[in-house]
Amino acid sequence: MRFSEKLDLLMNITKTSNSALAHAVRLDASYISRLRSGKRLMPRDKGVVQSMAACFARRCAEGYQKKAVKDTLGLPRFPEDGFRLTEEISGWLLKQEKTGTQKVEHFLKDLTDMESRKVPAAVPPVRGADAALPAPPREGVSAYYGIDGKRRAVEAFLSQVAAVQQPQTLLLFSDEETSWMTDPAFARKWASLMADVLAKGNKIKIIHTISRDLDEMLSAISQWMPLYMTGSIEPYFYPKKRDGIFRTTLFIAPETAAVVSGSIGEQISRAANLLFFEKEAVASFAEEFTQYLRMCRPLMRIFTTRDQEACFATIEEFEQEQADTLIKTESLSLLTMPEELLRKILLRNDLDARDVLKIHHDRQYGFQKMTEESLYTEIIALPDARTVKSGGVKVAMSAILNGGAVYYAPDEYVRHLEHVVELLETRDNFRVHLIQNPAEDRYMVYAREELGVIVAKTSQPPVVLAMNESNMTAAFWDFLRSLVGDRAYRRSDKRAVVSRLREFLRQLRELLSAG
Repeated sequence: MRFSEKLDLLMNITKTSNSALAHAVRLDASYISRLRSGKRLMPRDKGVVQSMAACFARRCAEGYQKKAVKDTLGLPRFPEDGFRLTEEISGWLLKQEKTGTQKVEHFLKDLTDMESRKVPAAVPPVRGADAALPAPPREGVSAYYGIDGKRRAVEAFLSQVAAVQQPQTLLLFSDEETSWMTDPAFARKWASLMADVLAKGNKIKIIHTISRDLDEMLSAISQWMPLYMTGSIEPYFYPKKRDGIFRTTLFIAPETAAVVSGSIGEQISRAANLLFFEKEAVASFAEEFTQYLRMCRPLMRIFTTRDQEACFATIEEFEQEQADTLIKTESLSLLTMPEELLRKILLRNDLDARDVLKIHHDRQYGFQKMTEESLYTEIIALPDARTVKSGGVKVAMSAILNGGAVYYAPDEYVRHLEHVVELLETRDNFRVHLIQNPAEDRYMVYAREELGVIVAKTSQPPVVLAMNESNMTAAFWDFLRSLVGDRAYRRSDKRAVVSRLREFLRQLRELLSAG
C-alpha cells in the first residue's frame, strides 16, 4: 500500500477527520487532504508521521477499531500500551516507503544516461532451440500458459506484426504483475522486437497503470524512453483507482492479432494467455481497448528537436494558470533572461529569432502575472568562474532548438545574472535558492504545485516530457523542494542571496577584466 492509502485507511478506522488530524499534528487541513488523496507524498519529517500515529492510537478505543488496526498491521494481538501502539502504527506507515526524492533522483539519472541506451537493433533471425518452437497458426486461437507462455505469446504477436507490410497502430495495456518482462534475455528480445515493429512504420497507443508503485511507474517510463523518442508512441493513463483484483492484458494489432490474458491479483504462474488471429475476435478486443481509452488521459507529451514549436507552446500553456513554482535548470532559466539578451544569443548562433522571441515575449508577460500572485523559486548552482570565462555555461533549454545546445559568451552570462538580481530586488514573489555546484546534471525540472511538471533531458539526444498526473507532479515537486529545504522554502533570505550573487558577479568581472 502507498502512504496515502495507509493514511486514508487509518483515518477511516479511527474516524479521524482532516481537520482533527491537522490540529493534532499542527498542519493545514488542506495539506492532510492532499496527503490522503496521494497528491502529496509522505512527509520527509518522520516526526510528523509519528505524531499522526500517536493521534490514531489515542482515537483507537472501540473493539471493532482495535480489531481492524490489529488485522491491518498484521499483529498477533492488539497492543494496549499507547506508546507501543504508536510505535507499531508509525512503523507501518513508514515501512518500505522510499522517499519521492530517491525515486525521482534515480529516474533523472536513468534519463540523463539514456544516450548509452540506444534503440535496440531489430531482432536477429531465430536460431538454436527457439527455432524448434512451432509457429503460431495465422487463424483461430492459440493458448500459452504461465509466465513462459506469456513471453512466447508476446514474442509470436510482435513477430507477426513485424512481418505485416502495412503499418498499423498497436493498442497495449496491462495491469498484470510484470515479472514476466524482467528476465534479461527476454527483455532484450522484447526491446529489439518493438524496435523492429516501430521501424516498419507502426505506431503504439499504450495505457500505463499508475496504480503501480511510483518507483515502478518511473522505471517503466525510463525503460520505454528510447522508444518514446521515435515519436511513434502515445502514452495514456486511467485517472481513477482500480481494485487490483481482476487484472487484464490486452496487446492488440487491429489488422493482425491480439494477445489477451487475465489473472487474479499477482497470480500469473498458471494463467492462460490467448493469441487470437480471427478478425472478428481481434476487432472485438480493439473495441474493448478503445472504450477504455476514452476514459483515460494522456500520461505525458514527449518532445524532441523535431517538436520545437509544439514544445514551447506547451510550456507557454503550462504557465497560464496560477500556482507556486519551483524550477531547476543547468544554469539560469529562460524566463529570467532579458529579451534583448535572448535576441543577441540567437543571432550570434545564426538561429531564427522570430518565433522564439515572440514566445519569449508572451512568456515573460505571463511570468510577470505569475510573480504577482504566486511564489516562483529558482534553484541555481553557480558555475565556476573559469567555466563562465571559457564559454562553458549552457543556455537552459537551448538543446531543444534546431541548432543544438547554445552556450553563453562570458558577458552574456553576466548580464543574465545581473537581471536575476534585479528581479530579486523588484519582485516580492520571485526567489532564488543557491545550492552547491554539483556534477553536471544535464536535466531541467520545472514543477508547478498540483498543476504539472516539465522534465527535460538536456544531454544528447534531448527530450522534453510534460506531465500533469497528480502522483508524478507531487513527486517532482517534493524532489525540488527537498533541494531547497523546508526551512529555506518557508523563509527565503533574499538579502543573503542578493549579497552572494553580487559578490560572485564582482569576482567574475575581475576575472574577465584580467584577460
